[in-house]
Amino acid sequence: MAYSTRLLVLYGILAACNDVTSYPLLLFANRKDVRLINAADPKGNSTIIVNNQEDASAVDFLYNENSIFWTDVSEEVIKRTYLNDTQNSIGVITTGLVSPDGLACDWLGRKLYWTDSETNRIEVSNLDGSYRTVLFWQGLDQPRAIALDPLNGYMYWSDWGETPKIERAGMDGKHLTRKAIITKNVYWPNGLTLDYDDSKIFWADGKLSYIHKCNFDGSDRRVVVEGSLPHPFALTLEGDSLFWTDWKTHSIHMCDKKTGLQKSVVHDNIFSPMDIHVYTATRQPTGKNPCGNNNGGCSHLCLMSPIKPFYTCACPTGVLLKSDKKTCADGVENILFLARRTDLRRISLDTPDYTDVVLPLNDIRHAIAIDYDPVDGYVYWTDDEVEAIRRSLLDGTNQEVIVNTEVYHPDGIAVDWIARNLYWTDTGTDRIEVSRLNGTSRKVLISDNLDEPRALCLDPVAGYLYWSDWGEVPKIERAALDGTDRITLVDTDLGWPNGLTLDYDEQKIYWGDAKTDTIEVADLDGRNRRTVISENIPHIFGFSLLGDYVYWTDWQRRSIERVNKYTGKNREVIIDQLPDLMGLKAVYVKKIEGTNPCAVNNGGCSHLCLHRPLSKNPTCACPMGLELISNGRTCIIPDAFLLFTIKDDIKRISLEVNHNIQPIPIQGVKDAAAIDFDINDNRIYWTDIKVKSISRAFMNGSAVQHIIDFGVDFPEGMAVDWVAHNIYWADTGKQRIEVARLDGTSRKVLVWRDLTDPRALALDPPNGYMYWSVWGNEPHIERANLDGSKRKVLIADPGRVQDLTIDYIEKRMYWTNIDRERIESSDMLGENRKVVVRSNVKKPMGLTQYEDFIYWTDILGNSIECANKSTGNNRTVIHKDLKLVFDITVFHASRQSGWNSCGKNNGGCSHLCLAHSKDWANGSFHCACPTHYTLNEENTTCEAPKYYLLLSQKTAISRLVMEPDDAEGADNPEVVLPIQSLKNIKALAYDPKDEFIYWIDGRNKVIKRAHDNGSKVETVLNEEGIQPYDIAIDPYSRSLYWTCNKNNVINVTRLDRTPVGVVVRSGNMKPRSIALYPEIGYMYWTNMGSSARIESAAMDGTERTTLFETNLEQPLALTVDKKMKKLCWADIAIHRIECADLGGGNRVVIVDEKVNTPRGIAIHGRYLYWLDRSLDVIERIDKSTRKNRRYVRGRMSGLSDLISVEHSLPAIDHPCSNQNNACSHICLVAGNTDESRCSCPVNLVLKADETTCADPPTCPPDHFTCKKGDVHCIPLVWRCDKIRECEDNSDEEDCPKCTASEYQCANGDCIAADKLCDGILQCSDNSDENKCCKANQFRCNNMQCIAKELKCNNVVDCTDESDEHSCPAPNVSNSTPTNTTHYAIAIVVGIVLLVMVIAFVFVCRRKTNHAPHEDHDIMMVKKPLNPHVEQTTPPHTLSSRGNKSLTTILSLGSGSGPPLYDRNHVTGASSSSSAVTQYPKETLNPPPSPVTDRSVYTGDFYCSLNSLSTVRSCRPKKPHKVRHNIPPPHTTPCSTDVCEDSEPYPGKKYYFNNSVVELSYDSDPYPPPPTPRSHYFSDEMSCPPSPSTERSFFNPYPPPPSPVAHSDC
Repeated sequence: MAYSTRLLVLYGILAACNDVTSYPLLLFANRKDVRLINAADPKGNSTIIVNNQEDASAVDFLYNENSIFWTDVSEEVIKRTYLNDTQNSIGVITTGLVSPDGLACDWLGRKLYWTDSETNRIEVSNLDGSYRTVLFWQGLDQPRAIALDPLNGYMYWSDWGETPKIERAGMDGKHLTRKAIITKNVYWPNGLTLDYDDSKIFWADGKLSYIHKCNFDGSDRRVVVEGSLPHPFALTLEGDSLFWTDWKTHSIHMCDKKTGLQKSVVHDNIFSPMDIHVYTATRQPTGKNPCGNNNGGCSHLCLMSPIKPFYTCACPTGVLLKSDKKTCADGVENILFLARRTDLRRISLDTPDYTDVVLPLNDIRHAIAIDYDPVDGYVYWTDDEVEAIRRSLLDGTNQEVIVNTEVYHPDGIAVDWIARNLYWTDTGTDRIEVSRLNGTSRKVLISDNLDEPRALCLDPVAGYLYWSDWGEVPKIERAALDGTDRITLVDTDLGWPNGLTLDYDEQKIYWGDAKTDTIEVADLDGRNRRTVISENIPHIFGFSLLGDYVYWTDWQRRSIERVNKYTGKNREVIIDQLPDLMGLKAVYVKKIEGTNPCAVNNGGCSHLCLHRPLSKNPTCACPMGLELISNGRTCIIPDAFLLFTIKDDIKRISLEVNHNIQPIPIQGVKDAAAIDFDINDNRIYWTDIKVKSISRAFMNGSAVQHIIDFGVDFPEGMAVDWVAHNIYWADTGKQRIEVARLDGTSRKVLVWRDLTDPRALALDPPNGYMYWSVWGNEPHIERANLDGSKRKVLIADPGRVQDLTIDYIEKRMYWTNIDRERIESSDMLGENRKVVVRSNVKKPMGLTQYEDFIYWTDILGNSIECANKSTGNNRTVIHKDLKLVFDITVFHASRQSGWNSCGKNNGGCSHLCLAHSKDWANGSFHCACPTHYTLNEENTTCEAPKYYLLLSQKTAISRLVMEPDDAEGADNPEVVLPIQSLKNIKALAYDPKDEFIYWIDGRNKVIKRAHDNGSKVETVLNEEGIQPYDIAIDPYSRSLYWTCNKNNVINVTRLDRTPVGVVVRSGNMKPRSIALYPEIGYMYWTNMGSSARIESAAMDGTERTTLFETNLEQPLALTVDKKMKKLCWADIAIHRIECADLGGGNRVVIVDEKVNTPRGIAIHGRYLYWLDRSLDVIERIDKSTRKNRRYVRGRMSGLSDLISVEHSLPAIDHPCSNQNNACSHICLVAGNTDESRCSCPVNLVLKADETTCADPPTCPPDHFTCKKGDVHCIPLVWRCDKIRECEDNSDEEDCPKCTASEYQCANGDCIAADKLCDGILQCSDNSDENKCCKANQFRCNNMQCIAKELKCNNVVDCTDESDEHSCPAPNVSNSTPTNTTHYAIAIVVGIVLLVMVIAFVFVCRRKTNHAPHEDHDIMMVKKPLNPHVEQTTPPHTLSSRGNKSLTTILSLGSGSGPPLYDRNHVTGASSSSSAVTQYPKETLNPPPSPVTDRSVYTGDFYCSLNSLSTVRSCRPKKPHKVRHNIPPPHTTPCSTDVCEDSEPYPGKKYYFNNSVVELSYDSDPYPPPPTPRSHYFSDEMSCPPSPSTERSFFNPYPPPPSPVAHSDC
């Protein structure tokens, strides 16, 4: 209904306007919509034509079709609608626009013209957007308004760039017709309109605030309106009336076009008025159309021209016009394909405009490499973010993903257009792979000795593959297309060889190096190397060659350039200032050359045909998992094959077709030992002794996972339970057998007691047994249930058994004996034992069985062999010359058959399901829990441990569960927690509320945290200039206490990472170990100052007390026994562990024998545990009886800390547990009460509200600062006068007890001053004679001792100058020079003058009327500066405003000194803002932007650099034209932590041309570095940048120089 009503209104307006011709209808853009309004009714409502627009800017119409066109600079489109169907809009131009600021319709030739101020182009197309072409692309710098005169064949446009001007040219874009007609007195030429009746041009200048007019040729320039225009933007006219929009008044104005008079407002209160036109037929007068007859004979575009025959034929962008000047060529022939980060583009090399056209593709996240198939017309590209390879036709159809598995960082791609194959490099997997063009038949070609493969190119005719590698040893290599015959071509003087291309005609290879900044060329064998160009190539990446030119992209210059391949000259910029440039490919799309044996019928191959050099026959290959049969052409899936480990590789051999070895491309294998598989999901599992991990991957080498990479040393035996989906392994280093789920979760130690050197491991899941061999003092083969119970030795003297395997059909067990060099067998009970193979077995290692044969590896014989499993006959060498071949297994379903009750839904168990053997009395299985977890009563779910110990080693954190009061329960296995990247752990702490483990990373000097399952690893504290030593957590106030080894303080940081500040700091202070007792509000620490001490204090640093200072040397471990209320410590120097009461009494030695270097100590139940770092052991002792000392763990190197953990926060009503009890900083228990009190760090004071901390007042040097209260500063002479001035009485605290004529002893006693150092002891602590001088020394008044001969030698030696006091007058010699007298006179005169000046200033100041201080909150009564010692009633009091006892108000803000109290200083922030007064230099010609203007209305933030485009509004126009000086951040005093150099600066906001730019997302003062998934560093590093991180965000600087990668590379 609303729409129908709007149409009726619209047609009513149109009808009215036809009747009243003097009042035209105005069409204008209004950002959010496009509207029509009748100029006859200024107060009337406008009619919305289209609404819900983002940024409608330019507008025009085609009157005879009732159609409206407009641009949207945010959506970057040009749209069209019809007045009789405004509900529907059509996208005319939807790609390749950035900021379409101007728009004009050719109503005669039916064309659409527009300007783009970002791409700096003027373009034209048909009204439907077809046959689009660029008319002008040079000499434009921010073109804006455009107007057409099709009657005469001219177009006019304004340009507000560095050289503002108004130009005109023929509408056909001929350069000879182009002319600048207005170049003077013009600054921001915004609007432009034509007067067809009078042949005049009218334009508005937004900067100079005028509207001028001139003839069409620029002559006869006249003023229309000048001086009274706030900000004119667009204008139009009809008859004698001129109309314009104004940004500042948000109105449409009008005046007489000839005189400029009769000005009036047509319509006001417009949201954001933009372009405007008079909607009438008279603005589009009819005339002769030279293109009207058969489109002028043109095949595509017919454009008006001012030159006979008054039209010109033109072609779509990039297409050549044939010699007949009428017909366009059949498409582009030479194309440069370009990959940008989020789009693909094509650039025609046939025409000189080099216009880049965006391909209409979807969901491009991070395109890197690109190639083209000239046969089918597909473009192929890699996308690093979505980890895929895709393809599409050039029109955007048939877009599809062809490879999206096991693709991580595909940097290079190449199409074999003859064999129809696709090759790519992947720096994530370090592989070169091949597949069919549709992604099928995928095969890994090369995976060995690849570091960082990048660029890739092919020679399908010759059968060669070339690639570059920018790894540790940069090189360029070559191999046959099947990956064989690999050789290195170039490996010297290379840095980052990013680009690579071939010259097939000249048989040359070219490459671009981003580190050496050169383009080089060599023969295809690497010889005759020479440099093509080496200047101004700061960072080359994409690289290609076509014809006589080499093309490349440059990240830093943001350009595409080319140079002559022979001479290195004729250098030309194809595209300039285009960010996010990646790969490129130059192609002659009409030419398909070359052939090889794979060209016809895929060479007869069933899957891949890979041409080899000099071969006349095709070379067929199979994808991973398939093998060629004997005909060499057909691939099949083998039924069974051997898997074996060979040092740093895993390979397979078919048992059916042939014995060709096929490597499985798995990355990161260092020293593979045991191997097994899971038939259910086609994965292989292996152990790696060097990496100390257990890993898995699919059979094709994809999806590598390290399922166990913590707490394993030498996992030499491993087996898969294919029924319950568990994995078992034997660790000879840890001396244990463990089990876990196949993904590594639910890990449990099964066997650890009485186990020495376990090796081989085999499972029989259907029958519920596991078997293993032991290499200890008494080698044997043992059996147990799958849960490790009911152990039984089956064979007591087998020798050292390296491997075990089971024949599940015949129910026999086989093993390799490396001592006796044979292979033996027995039944499953160890009986019926016999030797199967006894001769010529040098050192048998791996063993497996399949059907009638056993297969084994021989590490000394370098072979894989097989023999009959019963007789040992039919012995065959399957493969030899295999160095370091180790384990082996047969991949076949028969090797993993059978079932048990755990095979269904894991038996209903939450974690582990372990099947029972026939010996088990009850049930067929039971549920089990990970180590340290307990099974709940329902026997299916598990519960985490509640009380345990955490211990740290250098690179690991382990959990140790001990029964708190069990004297025999020390033999429990520890579990290494799966926390990544632990480096040099120094100390541990635990937060029972959020269940975080905290630790100090000694290498990086940071404090980090994580959950015990390894999740949420976070850095809590990482500041420059700190060196944390120990940490402790208050879980109630959510605070972290930590000692600083560098600045020797105790700090507090909130667990949410908010700094609190320093709580303990003093001169002779070196706090090290720290322990908290938050339930009573106290902390304890060891002080390693001049003499070792153990101290205590309230948790805010007050009430500091020295508990112990004797019989201490290096107490470096400390803990609190909360149950017994004891403090315990370990002293590594005197090798002793002691405990005492919390107040320092009842000191008791717990251990003082055989304690070498105790580090961490912990109270757990009735026992005290400690680490001994030099002995690599953990011990414990009964803390009460000091008996039952016992080793808990041994052989644990690098021990560093030990803590006792209560997993969850105890149920205690702590007063600080609720939001820190509203305290701003520190909350702690007040004394022995159940209440809390708030407190502050040392550099802050508590305000009167007793909850908030603030900066202390800034008092003058002659004043005393009160600790807290509303009174802050008092004169220093009032200090210790026995009268309280500070509200908290702090002015009378710590006062000396003795008078001026007395000496105060160290214990506080007073003696007469003349008794000091008289040789008689008067002080009870002997302090009066402790620091006295010797007989040959003089004692200064400050107790300093100097030699007697230094007394009265005219040289000050005492720091208080007392050695030169009371000296006899020297004898003045007659020979003293007379100038001494002159000096004395001059000094006296100077002193007199100085006194006179001071007196003069004083008199002047007394006569000056000082304004009274306005702060009425702090007032002070005058107090005499020589107060009485005793007074019953203080003559001076402090009072609030209005108190009658106030007599004199002190001016706190006078110029005589700093104010007693600065209320602006409470937050600790600097009041100075002078640090942020530097702003970037203004651009030479920065016109305002509608984006900036509209922000006034929307309330949203918009950042602009004077453009219509929202997208580009935060981007500098040209880096070399704008100088950006980023202001430094605010200076902020360090108010919370003296271990930090400074507090974090506020959010990064910078100002460019008065527009705020938040640089918190993708921008920084420097752009993100283009490095391989890392950061920007210096050129001296070894890793080149990668396209996955190269970006060109908005930033004030051009891209920095060539980057390198993170240290990970």
